[in-house]
Amino acid sequence: MKKLYNRMNFGKLNISSLYSLLLAFICGGMIIYISGNSPFEIYGILLNGAIGSKSGILQTILQSTPLLFCGLSVLLGLKGGILNLGVEGQLYIGALFSSLVAIYLKGLPAPLHVLLCVVAGMLGGMLWAFLPIWLKIKRGAHEVVTALMMNYIAVLFLDFLLNYPIRDPDSSVAQTVLIETTAQLPRLFPRSKVTIAILFGILLGCGIYFLLYRSRLGYKIILVGSNVKAAAASGIHVNRILILSMLLSGLCAGLAGTMEVLGSYHRLIQGFSSGYGFEGIAVAVLGSSPISVIFSALLFGGLKAGGIALNFGTNLSVKFISVLQGLIILFIAAPKLIPNLKKRFQSTIQRKEG
Repeated sequence: MKKLYNRMNFGKLNISSLYSLLLAFICGGMIIYISGNSPFEIYGILLNGAIGSKSGILQTILQSTPLLFCGLSVLLGLKGGILNLGVEGQLYIGALFSSLVAIYLKGLPAPLHVLLCVVAGMLGGMLWAFLPIWLKIKRGAHEVVTALMMNYIAVLFLDFLLNYPIRDPDSSVAQTVLIETTAQLPRLFPRSKVTIAILFGILLGCGIYFLLYRSRLGYKIILVGSNVKAAAASGIHVNRILILSMLLSGLCAGLAGTMEVLGSYHRLIQGFSSGYGFEGIAVAVLGSSPISVIFSALLFGGLKAGGIALNFGTNLSVKFISVLQGLIILFIAAPKLIPNLKKRFQSTIQRKEG
C-alpha cells in the first residue's frame, strides 16, 4: 500500500505543500483579524459555504471544473519545462471554436455533436498555444512573454466577435445565441449547472498521470523539463518535446473553455472567464502531480464557493479569496522557506531543552 501511495506522487502535496497551505491560512487569519473580524468566524463561513450544504457542495464542484482543466494545462507545461501563461487566451479560443461548432452545425446526434465540439475546442487551444512555442524555437522569443501578450489578443478578438459578427441580435448582452441542444452536456443534478464536465476533468487528470509516469513519451517530457542538456545528450529531440508539451497544455486549456460553453452557459458570453487561466497557476503549483491537481482544484473551487458567502453577514470583501490564493502561491513557490522555519523551530526547542 505504501509503494502504491508513493507511486501516485502525493508526497509533495502531503508534506511540503500542506505546510505551506497551513502557513497561508495562518497569515490569512492575521489579515482577517487586522480587518476587525474573527478568523474562526470567517473561516467557518468559508467552510460552511463550500461544503456546509448540498448547494454549497455543488457550487464547489462547479467552480472547480474550469480550474481543474486549467491546472492540468499549467502542470503539463511545467513538467515539460515550459511556463504556459497563455492558458487564459487558449481557453478563450477553445471556447470560440467549440461554440461555433455547437451553434452552426445542426441536425447531428447528440454524442457526435458533443464530440465534434470537444475536438474543435482542443484544436482551438492547441492552435493558440503553437505560436509562442514556435517563436521560442525559431526566433528565441520567450514563451512567457508571447503567450501572455496573446491572452489580450484572444480576449479582445472575442469581444469584437461577440459585439458584432456573432452577437445574438435579440440580446442586450454581448453573447451568442444558445447552442444546439444536441451539443449541451448532460447535467448530473437537477436545478444545478454541474455537468459531466467534472468527470471529464478527472478522467483527463488520470490520463495525464499515466502519460507522464507510465509511458516513454512522459519520461521524455519530464526529462526535458528537468534537464534539457541531459535530454539532448540521451538522444531526445528536445524541440519536438517542447512543442508537444505546449500543444498538450493548450489542449487542456481549450477544453476548459469548451466545458464552460457546453456545460455551464450553453452559449459564449463576453468575459465568461473570471481569470481561470491565471488561477490555474495556483492550482498547478499546489498540486505536484495530475492526481493531486484534482484535489487542489477542489480546494480552490471550495474557496471560491465559500467566498460567495462572505457577501452575506460580513464586511470582508470577497477579494480576500484572491489574497488567500496569493499567499498560497507565495509560500509554495518559496520551497526553502518551510524547511528553514522547521530547522529554526527545532533548534529553538533543542536550546530550551538544553
